[in-house]
Amino acid sequence: MHYFSRSIPALLVLQNAMLRQPRINEMSAVQLTLALLLVGCGEPQRLTLESGPVPLVAAGPLFEGSNTAQGNWAPGLDAFLAAHGHTRDDLRDVRLVAATLAGADSLGLEGIRSVSVQWTSDDEGMRPMAVRNPLPSEPGPVALTVAQERSDLADLLLGGAITVVADLDLEADSETDRHVIGSFTLELTLDP
Repeated sequence: MHYFSRSIPALLVLQNAMLRQPRINEMSAVQLTLALLLVGCGEPQRLTLESGPVPLVAAGPLFEGSNTAQGNWAPGLDAFLAAHGHTRDDLRDVRLVAATLAGADSLGLEGIRSVSVQWTSDDEGMRPMAVRNPLPSEPGPVALTVAQERSDLADLLLGGAITVVADLDLEADSETDRHVIGSFTLELTLDP
């Protein structure tokens, strides 16, 4: 149930009480009711949901060129919304606003030329999320460029666990696994 529909009975009671007062005429009651409705509707609320570290593994042996690393992320959307006084019915839109990639071991991101990240779930197909080409050789987390096609991700988040797939373009063959960590920031738009 939305905030607006919960406030209508209270507004009607207030309006009826005001009409019974001799000092307040009918026009003032209508103006006050309209003002309260405008305040009650309000702007949509925006919340930020952080994924935290999402470990991604490309199982060796690996070859020069494209290799797939993947991991799972369970967003816990219902608990997050409840902690902020909302339910999934209030959810209007979900957008990825930032993504980073970091090395999870002593190799860091060394030897990775570029990366592209996609998300999928049991009920949803692959969605391009972020890319970085070329990947800088600097140590530490690297910011990825969020995909220009920024479709609503609500269906993915509502579906439960998300499979994060990273296409790692490697400079050379490797016998060992590659471990990287993705971190994602989402903006949720909710009804007031």
